[in-house]
Amino acid sequence: MKVLSISSQVVWGPVGNSAAVPALQAWGHEVLALPTITLSNHPGHGAPAGFRTPADDMARMFAALEALGALSDLDAVLTGYFATVGQVEEVARLLDRVRVPFLLVDPVMGDHGKLYIAPEVAEAIRDHLVPRATCVTPNGFELAWLSGLEVTDEASAIAAAHALLVPEVIATSIPCAEGLATLLVTPGQSHRTVAAKLDKVPHGTGDFLSGLYLAERLSHPPHRAFAAAMETLSRAIWRSAGSSVLDVAGALHGS
Repeated sequence: MKVLSISSQVVWGPVGNSAAVPALQAWGHEVLALPTITLSNHPGHGAPAGFRTPADDMARMFAALEALGALSDLDAVLTGYFATVGQVEEVARLLDRVRVPFLLVDPVMGDHGKLYIAPEVAEAIRDHLVPRATCVTPNGFELAWLSGLEVTDEASAIAAAHALLVPEVIATSIPCAEGLATLLVTPGQSHRTVAAKLDKVPHGTGDFLSGLYLAERLSHPPHRAFAAAMETLSRAIWRSAGSSVLDVAGALHGS
């Protein structure tokens, strides 16, 4: 199937599109990848060099792709990191013109109790993209921020997920007795996986999970896509033990 993936792009250390796109391609999907920002590396590895994609340039790229007919048969859109409000607004306008069966919004906004993007960009994601989404994939902090509800455990995370009024929510890094839970919440049910809380996990796990879930979800029901995605993500984390870089390639093609 054909997917438009709009997120950050890094040269080294897979995060953003650099993590999500390989996951989608490994399942045979055609991916059109548009970077909101291009960086040498994730800021967690040190000060990066790079540049943003201006909103007007993004609009021109969308227009060129539409003129080619490249966006007329999209099966899904995935969104991740945004650098400016204008970028979010351009994507929202595109979604109004080009209807797609599935929109996955990974609200890359913050963690550990605070936003790491400008508040107005977070508000734009909440107001323009989340209401259009088929699925959102927030961590616990992002889920609380988007819903306006406190998220402290699995029960409160499920309540906050339902409050978003999105058909599918994957909530990550939710505290539980066994460590951290990842929850799939749909209108009729919820599913969970649990992992021990690790001291150090490479950047990019959320981006990778979004790509993995969408890759599976385009062909399978939510619970099956979730289980398969979490299995591959767990393998990536296991293979990355002791490293600061997520082993995307090894998880997808190794054993």
